[in-house]
Amino acid sequence: MQSTGRTGLVKRERMPVSGPAIAGTCPCPAITSTGVRAMTPVVMALCAAMLGAIVIAAGPVEADIYGPELSQMDRDRPILFMNTDGRWLTRFSPEPAMPRQGFGRADFRVWSYPASEVETIERVSGEEKGPRIPEPMVFDLVRPLGEKRGAGEINVLGLVPLRRTSKTVDHAPDPLGLARRSSDRQGMEWAPEIEYTVADGISIEFEAPMENASLEAYKAAGQLTFGTGFDHRFIHGAQVIAQYDRDPGLWTTSWLYLAGYRFDQTWSLFAMVGPRFEHGGQIGGRNTEMLANVTLFADVSDRLVAGIEVNHAQVINGHTTFLVMPQAHYELGRHWMIQAGVGARFTQDLAIPQIGFRMIREF
Repeated sequence: MQSTGRTGLVKRERMPVSGPAIAGTCPCPAITSTGVRAMTPVVMALCAAMLGAIVIAAGPVEADIYGPELSQMDRDRPILFMNTDGRWLTRFSPEPAMPRQGFGRADFRVWSYPASEVETIERVSGEEKGPRIPEPMVFDLVRPLGEKRGAGEINVLGLVPLRRTSKTVDHAPDPLGLARRSSDRQGMEWAPEIEYTVADGISIEFEAPMENASLEAYKAAGQLTFGTGFDHRFIHGAQVIAQYDRDPGLWTTSWLYLAGYRFDQTWSLFAMVGPRFEHGGQIGGRNTEMLANVTLFADVSDRLVAGIEVNHAQVINGHTTFLVMPQAHYELGRHWMIQAGVGARFTQDLAIPQIGFRMIREF
């Protein structure tokens, strides 16, 4: 997830943040099958509109945040300057010991060193030229797009229903669970996982979805970064997920396109979209779902990010599940982060409020 600067190396300046936090509550009205189905085109149109915002220019950005090259005069020497939050910072090249004649290299970017600042987890894509974008809490990435080789983490996701009614949707006994074809045990859904970047921009993940003390599935994922665009405001890639549900014993695969966009110093957006296929079984005669996840983030402070995550899954010619999860991400220290939120899932005539959390330990 979030990448940590290596000890002893100059790291990028933290982005000065300002603006309101994203806050919200999720009302849970009774939603009928007809109502949920009627919402589908609206939700898909909303996702398309938010993705379309990626191609809209949001105005000029600061060089020390997004990395355009400096003028030749500025490249000739480090520059001491005062940041907006009153900290003195010094700009350097990516290699602090680089000879001055090397500052003209094409890959030179603006870097900063905040004196006496305690290092914490950076909410930032791993690519040096990429935008700093957090990750969704419920449907997270394998690692940040563009992550450098050798970074990794372990984390645990938890989803606690505040109310539970056992129902089936498209003959799936646990439509709101992490393994929807497994039996619903009316308990807490949780999943420990380990993530590792095996090469620059290429990451893998292994996860064990569980409900209460029962192991329900085995899950593995791979992720690839394509690159950046729009003056490094935009970053995109792809993710493939394979999951084996132990009961009733079938495979699902998900094929997702990933895209993130940084609007300004406060606001950023991340989206995932693609199909999920079921192999070896059928969901009411239909075995394909379309997935869409869109999360809007606001940087509240150096350590706090607020966001609202919307997750939509539509079984082809079947029912819809819909998640709304307002959330907050807080850095506890250099290697620790906690994410938490309260929202609700809807499907057919179900409206189930949930508490979500994710504890992260980087290494």
